[in-house]
Amino acid sequence: MGGFISSMGHPIATKEQLEDPDIGSELQEAIRNVNKEDIKDKSKGDAFSKGVALLQGLWFIVQCVARAHQHLAITQLEVATLAFAVVNIFIWLLWWNKPLDVQRSIVIGRTTQPDTETITLPVQLSHLSRFWGAIFGDYLHIEHEARTLIFLGLVGTVFGGIHCAAWNTVFPTPTEMWIWRTSAVVITVYPGFTSLMPLMAATPRLDSVLGMIVFTIVLLGIPIYIAARIILIVLPLAELRFLPASAFVDVNWSTYIPHI
Repeated sequence: MGGFISSMGHPIATKEQLEDPDIGSELQEAIRNVNKEDIKDKSKGDAFSKGVALLQGLWFIVQCVARAHQHLAITQLEVATLAFAVVNIFIWLLWWNKPLDVQRSIVIGRTTQPDTETITLPVQLSHLSRFWGAIFGDYLHIEHEARTLIFLGLVGTVFGGIHCAAWNTVFPTPTEMWIWRTSAVVITVYPGFTSLMPLMAATPRLDSVLGMIVFTIVLLGIPIYIAARIILIVLPLAELRFLPASAFVDVNWSTYIPHI
């Protein structure tokens, strides 16, 4: 993101720089010493702008829930959008403290001055971010990748499961209905296999047998998953040619407001 530069003014932005045998460990140590408040200070996206975007997604989710409660039709396009809205909530929460548009970078590494020794900052473990610690420790790096893969697999399963919510909605033709159902099942099940890979690797007895099976399924399933995702983008648009009458009815919000 351009947030770190060396004392010579060179940006620190690649994994190769951090793994350099000469200065890599020094750069990693310097980044560990950076106070988390200094990193948060680089964020140019305030809570208001992020909050508005988050509320827009939540409002759409509430509308879909209200339509289902009042037995109004929810189109496949709305279901697909709902899946993205739910996933976007995770993205917004993870992005809330993400630095943005850094204008003045943090200088890390050796800072030498005439007739002085190298200036180093004391290690402040209390300010060591889990994110940086996970990246710059060999053991924690592996653990972080496994947790990330499992988390992404679960999010992908939720994303596909929301598409399965349109299982019994009205489709223009039976063929389109079964294509939708098959594609929804694929994008729901496939991420689960990807999340099993780190679990297989952590179990030596299963790594050689089930691990290879899971890896093969994941590898062969990539084109199938891509095709299913494309189908679930095209079908909702094609379905707009034939919509049930209740799809044009607005939610009656007054039923949720206490009144006499």
